[in-house]
Amino acid sequence: MIVIGIDPGFGRIGYGIINYEKNQYKILEYGCITTPENSYFPKRLNKIEQDLESIISKYNNIDSASIEDLYFNTNTTTAIKVAQARGVILNVLSKHDIDIFEYTPIQAKQAIAGYGRATKHQVMEMIKKILRLESMPKLDDTADALALAICHTQYNRYGTFSGTDKSKKTTKTKLQEVYENESKKDKELEKKRNEMIKKAIEKEKKQKSK
Repeated sequence: MIVIGIDPGFGRIGYGIINYEKNQYKILEYGCITTPENSYFPKRLNKIEQDLESIISKYNNIDSASIEDLYFNTNTTTAIKVAQARGVILNVLSKHDIDIFEYTPIQAKQAIAGYGRATKHQVMEMIKKILRLESMPKLDDTADALALAICHTQYNRYGTFSGTDKSKKTTKTKLQEVYENESKKDKELEKKRNEMIKKAIEKEKKQKSK
Protein backbone atom coordinates (compact mmCIF):
# COMPACT_ATOMS: atom_id res chain seq x y z
CA MET A 1 0.00 0.00 0.00
CA ILE A 2 1.37 3.39 -1.01
CA VAL A 3 0.00 6.33 0.95
CA ILE A 4 0.55 10.05 0.66
CA GLY A 5 0.03 12.00 3.86
CA ILE A 6 -0.74 15.72 3.56
CA ASP A 7 -0.74 18.44 6.18
CA PRO A 8 -2.86 21.15 4.51
CA GLY A 9 -2.15 24.87 4.62
CA PHE A 10 -1.47 27.74 2.23
CA GLY A 11 2.01 28.89 3.25
CA ARG A 12 3.48 25.45 3.86
CA ILE A 13 1.94 22.14 2.85
CA GLY A 14 3.73 19.14 4.26
CA TYR A 15 3.65 15.86 2.40
CA GLY A 16 5.06 12.38 2.87
CA ILE A 17 4.77 9.32 0.64
CA ILE A 18 5.34 5.91 2.20
CA ASN A 19 5.05 2.30 1.16
CA TYR A 20 3.56 -0.07 3.73
CA GLU A 21 3.90 -3.76 2.96
CA LYS A 22 3.96 -6.80 5.25
CA ASN A 23 4.14 -4.60 8.35
CA GLN A 24 7.21 -2.83 6.98
CA TYR A 25 7.52 0.85 6.15
CA LYS A 26 9.59 2.49 3.45
CA ILE A 27 9.75 6.23 2.79
CA LEU A 28 9.49 7.09 -0.89
CA GLU A 29 9.55 10.88 -0.61
CA TYR A 30 8.76 13.68 1.78
CA GLY A 31 9.01 17.43 1.82
CA CYS A 32 7.08 20.68 1.96
CA ILE A 33 5.36 22.75 -0.70
CA THR A 34 5.83 26.45 0.02
CA THR A 35 4.17 29.53 -1.41
CA PRO A 36 5.55 33.11 -1.35
CA GLU A 37 4.34 35.08 1.63
CA ASN A 38 2.21 38.17 0.88
CA SER A 39 1.84 37.17 -2.76
CA TYR A 40 -1.50 37.23 -4.60
CA PHE A 41 -3.54 34.50 -2.93
CA PRO A 42 -4.97 32.88 -6.09
CA LYS A 43 -1.38 32.56 -7.34
CA ARG A 44 -0.48 30.74 -4.11
CA LEU A 45 -3.36 28.32 -4.71
CA ASN A 46 -2.15 27.79 -8.26
CA LYS A 47 1.36 26.97 -7.04
CA ILE A 48 -0.03 24.44 -4.56
CA GLU A 49 -1.93 22.75 -7.36
CA GLN A 50 1.03 22.67 -9.76
CA ASP A 51 3.55 21.44 -7.17
CA LEU A 52 1.23 18.73 -5.86
CA GLU A 53 0.47 17.62 -9.42
CA SER A 54 4.20 17.35 -10.08
CA ILE A 55 4.78 15.27 -6.94
CA ILE A 56 1.88 12.89 -7.53
CA SER A 57 2.69 12.47 -11.22
CA LYS A 58 5.97 10.77 -10.28
CA TYR A 59 3.96 7.91 -8.78
CA ASN A 60 1.23 6.15 -10.72
CA ASN A 61 0.40 3.73 -7.95
CA ILE A 62 -0.60 5.83 -4.92
CA ASP A 63 -3.45 3.93 -3.28
CA SER A 64 -4.64 6.42 -0.70
CA ALA A 65 -4.26 9.96 0.57
CA SER A 66 -4.40 10.73 4.27
CA ILE A 67 -5.14 14.38 5.00
CA GLU A 68 -5.72 16.26 8.23
CA ASP A 69 -9.34 17.11 8.87
CA LEU A 70 -10.06 20.85 8.79
CA TYR A 71 -9.21 22.25 12.18
CA PHE A 72 -10.66 25.05 14.26
CA ASN A 73 -8.80 28.33 14.14
CA THR A 74 -9.66 31.49 16.08
CA ASN A 75 -8.45 33.53 13.10
CA THR A 76 -11.34 33.24 10.66
CA THR A 77 -9.36 34.73 7.76
CA THR A 78 -6.67 32.08 8.18
CA ALA A 79 -9.27 29.33 8.56
CA ILE A 80 -10.98 30.32 5.32
CA LYS A 81 -7.69 30.44 3.43
CA VAL A 82 -6.69 27.02 4.75
CA ALA A 83 -10.09 25.67 3.69
CA GLN A 84 -9.60 27.09 0.18
CA ALA A 85 -6.12 25.56 -0.10
CA ARG A 86 -7.47 22.29 1.21
CA GLY A 87 -10.10 22.32 -1.52
CA VAL A 88 -7.37 22.65 -4.14
CA ILE A 89 -5.50 19.72 -2.59
CA LEU A 90 -8.61 17.52 -2.51
CA ASN A 91 -9.35 18.39 -6.13
CA VAL A 92 -5.85 17.33 -7.26
CA LEU A 93 -6.11 14.05 -5.38
CA SER A 94 -9.55 13.41 -6.84
CA LYS A 95 -8.32 14.06 -10.39
CA HIS A 96 -5.76 11.29 -9.91
CA ASP A 97 -8.46 8.92 -8.59
CA ILE A 98 -6.71 8.60 -5.22
CA ASP A 99 -8.95 7.50 -2.36
CA ILE A 100 -9.08 10.25 0.26
CA PHE A 101 -9.25 9.69 4.02
CA GLU A 102 -9.44 12.38 6.69
CA TYR A 103 -8.12 12.18 10.24
CA THR A 104 -8.02 14.54 13.21
CA PRO A 105 -4.75 15.19 15.07
CA ILE A 106 -6.12 13.13 17.96
CA GLN A 107 -6.69 10.16 15.66
CA ALA A 108 -3.15 10.43 14.29
CA LYS A 109 -1.65 10.55 17.79
CA GLN A 110 -3.77 7.58 18.88
CA ALA A 111 -2.65 5.48 15.90
CA ILE A 112 1.04 6.30 16.30
CA ALA A 113 1.63 6.75 20.02
CA GLY A 114 -1.36 4.82 21.37
CA TYR A 115 -2.68 7.90 23.15
CA GLY A 116 -4.74 10.71 21.63
CA ARG A 117 -3.22 13.33 23.93
CA ALA A 118 0.41 12.34 23.35
CA THR A 119 2.96 15.16 23.27
CA LYS A 120 4.61 16.35 20.08
CA HIS A 121 7.91 14.85 21.26
CA GLN A 122 6.33 11.44 21.90
CA VAL A 123 4.76 11.38 18.44
CA MET A 124 8.00 12.47 16.78
CA GLU A 125 9.97 9.73 18.53
CA MET A 126 7.47 7.10 17.39
CA ILE A 127 7.55 8.35 13.79
CA LYS A 128 11.33 8.21 13.86
CA LYS A 129 11.22 4.65 15.18
CA ILE A 130 8.48 3.39 12.85
CA LEU A 131 10.10 4.80 9.71
CA ARG A 132 13.65 4.04 10.89
CA LEU A 133 14.78 7.63 10.40
CA GLU A 134 18.17 8.87 11.57
CA SER A 135 16.65 12.28 12.18
CA MET A 136 13.24 13.89 11.83
CA PRO A 137 12.41 16.41 9.08
CA LYS A 138 13.12 19.96 10.19
CA LEU A 139 9.63 21.25 9.44
CA ASP A 140 6.69 20.18 11.59
CA ASP A 141 4.46 20.30 8.52
CA THR A 142 6.43 17.45 6.93
CA ALA A 143 6.52 15.43 10.14
CA ASP A 144 2.76 15.86 10.53
CA ALA A 145 2.24 14.62 6.97
CA LEU A 146 4.28 11.48 7.68
CA ALA A 147 2.24 10.98 10.85
CA LEU A 148 -0.98 11.14 8.84
CA ALA A 149 0.34 8.61 6.32
CA ILE A 150 1.26 6.19 9.13
CA CYS A 151 -2.10 6.82 10.78
CA HIS A 152 -3.94 5.60 7.71
CA THR A 153 -1.94 2.38 7.47
CA GLN A 154 -2.72 1.61 11.11
CA TYR A 155 -6.39 2.45 10.73
CA ASN A 156 -6.57 0.37 7.57
CA ARG A 157 -5.20 -2.65 9.46
CA TYR A 158 -8.05 -2.62 11.96
CA GLY A 159 -11.00 -1.24 10.02
CA THR A 160 -12.45 -1.03 6.54
CA PHE A 161 -12.95 2.32 4.79
CA SER A 162 -14.46 3.56 1.58
CA GLY A 163 -13.17 7.11 1.25
CA THR A 164 -14.29 10.21 3.09
CA ASP A 165 -17.98 9.36 3.10
CA LYS A 166 -18.44 8.24 6.69
CA SER A 167 -21.66 6.43 5.78
CA LYS A 168 -19.58 3.95 3.77
CA LYS A 169 -17.62 2.57 6.72
CA THR A 170 -18.43 -1.15 6.75
CA THR A 171 -16.97 -2.21 10.09
CA LYS A 172 -16.60 -0.76 13.56
CA THR A 173 -13.53 -2.00 15.36
CA LYS A 174 -12.10 -1.41 18.80
CA LEU A 175 -9.58 1.04 17.36
CA GLN A 176 -12.35 2.95 15.63
CA GLU A 177 -14.28 3.15 18.90
CA VAL A 178 -11.22 4.61 20.60
CA TYR A 179 -10.89 7.18 17.82
CA GLU A 180 -14.53 8.17 18.14
CA ASN A 181 -14.29 8.56 21.91
CA GLU A 182 -11.13 10.67 21.64
CA SER A 183 -12.75 12.86 18.99
CA LYS A 184 -15.78 13.77 21.11
CA LYS A 185 -13.74 16.46 22.83
CA ASP A 186 -13.13 18.11 19.48
CA LYS A 187 -16.77 18.32 18.42
CA GLU A 188 -17.55 21.49 20.34
CA LEU A 189 -14.52 23.20 18.81
CA GLU A 190 -15.63 22.03 15.38
CA LYS A 191 -19.06 23.53 15.95
CA LYS A 192 -17.53 26.88 16.97
CA ARG A 193 -15.22 26.76 13.97
CA ASN A 194 -18.10 26.29 11.55
CA GLU A 195 -20.07 29.10 13.16
CA MET A 196 -17.11 31.49 12.93
CA ILE A 197 -16.43 30.60 9.30
CA LYS A 198 -20.10 31.11 8.48
CA LYS A 199 -20.13 34.52 10.17
CA ALA A 200 -16.92 35.53 8.39
CA ILE A 201 -18.38 34.57 5.00
CA GLU A 202 -21.59 36.47 5.74
CA LYS A 203 -19.58 39.50 6.84
CA GLU A 204 -17.51 39.36 3.66
CA LYS A 205 -20.67 39.17 1.53
CA LYS A 206 -22.15 42.21 3.27
CA GLN A 207 -18.97 44.20 2.74
CA LYS A 208 -18.92 43.33 -0.96
CA SER A 209 -22.59 44.32 -1.37
CA LYS A 210 -21.99 47.82 0.03
